[in-house]
Parts: sequence; structure tokens; C-alpha cells
Amino acid sequence: MFQSHVVVLIAGLFALQMAVVCVVLRRSSGMDRSGLTSWALGSVLAAFAAALAAVQVLRPMWLVPESTDLALLAALSVMAVGARHFAQRPGRATGLLALNLAAAAAVAWGDLAPRFLANAVALPELAPVLSACHIVLLLDLARSVVPSVPATRGTGRLAAWSLALIVIAAAAINAWTMLGPLAAMSQGAAWPRPLPWDGELAIFNVFALVGVSVSFALMAHDRLRRMLERRARHDDLTDVLLRGAFWEELEGACLQAERQRKPMTVAFVDLDHFKAINDVYGHLAGDSVLRHFAGLLRKTLGPGHLAGRLGGEEFAIVMPDTALETGRLACLRLATAVRATPCPSEPDPIAYTVSIGVAARQPGEGADALMRRADRALYDAKLKGRNCVSLHPAGGDAADPAEVAGAGRFVTRSQPRVAS
Repeated sequence: MFQSHVVVLIAGLFALQMAVVCVVLRRSSGMDRSGLTSWALGSVLAAFAAALAAVQVLRPMWLVPESTDLALLAALSVMAVGARHFAQRPGRATGLLALNLAAAAAVAWGDLAPRFLANAVALPELAPVLSACHIVLLLDLARSVVPSVPATRGTGRLAAWSLALIVIAAAAINAWTMLGPLAAMSQGAAWPRPLPWDGELAIFNVFALVGVSVSFALMAHDRLRRMLERRARHDDLTDVLLRGAFWEELEGACLQAERQRKPMTVAFVDLDHFKAINDVYGHLAGDSVLRHFAGLLRKTLGPGHLAGRLGGEEFAIVMPDTALETGRLACLRLATAVRATPCPSEPDPIAYTVSIGVAARQPGEGADALMRRADRALYDAKLKGRNCVSLHPAGGDAADPAEVAGAGRFVTRSQPRVAS
């Protein structure tokens, strides 16, 4: 008895520790809608259930037999709401609150009504009903977590699988413990109060809740890590890759293209007369234009294409497995979309254009040389009056920009330039 008491209290301490972990993760930026508050509360309720189980082991006459089951039901309900929020599913908190209140009222009625009412209505046995609710909520946890497994990797995927396995195992064991008493009840016998293994089952359920709390905390930590990694690699204003991250991706794409002997095209993009936009409309309007352009850029990118902000109003695009002509057409679509879609602003939309330099990677060419050629093509586009797409010829590194501009087959003009 003493050993059971100690073990269940240790489980409760672990649950309290997991509540602290969930609170700490909840305080991180971007984690306010991840269900961690519900899981912290659920861990506290699991610790409370552990304390009730210990009291029932030492002083069974102090509590009704369903006390621990009620606390476990509350803990599972709150955790189920948190898991649904984490998976961006409807929480159904109101229905679960009503279920818990109804269960508590039924237990209180079954315990107090016979003492004070001579003709009190006898309720059905509540222990199997509570156990069935535990099983349903455990399976709902698995249902919330399993769909997110394909979208996670590494620690997050391992934590999701461990949570699903724990709750499925706990549901199976709880169902197995009900089979014998239910079979006896079907033959007219009464539900045993308490069950011979009630203490062991309570300890197991508390440890199961601690286990799923650990798994959920690892899932939340993995989500936080991926969020921080994304913020470290992406520009806050435009949500495209930062210069360093873009250069890493560009170098990797060059190595892959060399290895697989596939074409690759890059584009250097500059917003025309951006300084004038800042001077006339203000820097906040300039930020809006940058965000607007980044949105158009993401919409026109093809599968596997990458975009980055190199600084100020300069952007770059990597188009793996893309020939020069295909890359030119993609850049034309981008320039046309920019020209046809002014940036919303008050009182009037801000019309702007872009100049784009395009270059296709040559065998053995590295990222630096490739971007230098794209930069020369961009300079050519500016010499021709901006608002156009310019191509850099293969093997044209030593060519003078004015000569390249004179080669009409390397310059693609857009519609007449919009005043900007």
C-alpha cells in the first residue's frame, strides 16, 4: 500500500513538472494559440488525480470511489481541448465542460441522495460510464495528433507517434479492464466497488497522462523550433528568404544542378525608382509596396522555385530545373503582374514597375559567377529604361553592358512604363 502511495505521488510530481514546462513554452512568442494553456491545466488536474489516488490508497473512506476517475476525466477533457487547438480543430470546450459537470453531479447524487432522501432515484453504475468517457477522450487525442504526423519531421514526428501509441495503449488497457465486470453485469451481477485493480489502473492512467504531456511538450517544442528557424531565415517584412539563407539555397541548387546535369536559371529583380516611392509616399508606404511585391512574387513562383530579399528593394529568384527561355517567361509573368496590380494605398493605389535580369547557369559555374551575370543583365535592363526583362547571354561575362543591351534577342521589353 505504501509503495503504491509513493509511486502515484511521484507520478503527480512529474505531472506538475510538465505543467511548468507547458507554461514556459506557452510564454514563447508565437505559441499563444498552441493549446499549451489547456495542457498545463490538464497536467495540474492529472497531479490532482494522483493525489486523490494516493488518498484512496491510504484512506479509502474519505472519498467516493469515483473521485479519481472524475479528476482523470477533467484532465483528459482539458488535454483534448488543447490537442484540438494545437491541430487547429474546433475545441468543443463547452460540451466537455457540460460532460464533466454532469458526471460530477451524478457522482454527488449517487453518494448523497441515499443519505438524505428516502425515495431517491437510483442512478446506473457510473464507473463504467466514466471509464468509457476516458477511452473516448484518449482516442480523440490520437485523432487530433495522428493527422499532423506527415507534416512533421525528426523530434516532432517521433513525439507525435509516441503520444498516439501511449493513448491507444491506455485506451486498450482501460477497455480490457472493463470487459470482465461488464460481462458479469450482463449476467445480473453488480459492478464491483472498488475493482480489484483500481489502484494499479489509477497509477497507470496518471503515468499515461504524464507520458502524453511529455510527448505533447516535445511536439510544441518542435513547432517552436521550426518557427524560430523560419524567422531566422526569412525576412520579417516580406516573408521571403534573407540574403544569407538565400545564398545557401543558391549554392545548394548549383551543386545539385551540376551533379544532375540539369538546367538552372536565376533572376535578379529590382523595384524601379523605389527611393522616389519612399520620398513621395513615406517609408510606411514603401514597406507596403515591398510586402505587395513579395506577395505577387510568391504567387508567380513555380514549384521548387525560391525567392530571397538581398537588401532594400533588391530580390532574387532561383529556378531549378528551368531553362533560360522558361525562366524568361516566368519573369515576364511577374513583371506583368506587378504592372497590372498597383499596391493598395490611401488615397490612391501606388503603381510601380520592376526591372529583372535573368541568367542561366553554365556547366561548372558557381553561385557567385551566376549572380554576377544576372546582375549585369539587371544593369542592362536599367540602361534600356527599366520596366523590362533582360537576359544575359551564355559565355557573355566579358561583354560590355551597352553591347549586351544592343543585342535585341537578349532583351525583352514590357508594355510602356508606368510612371513611378
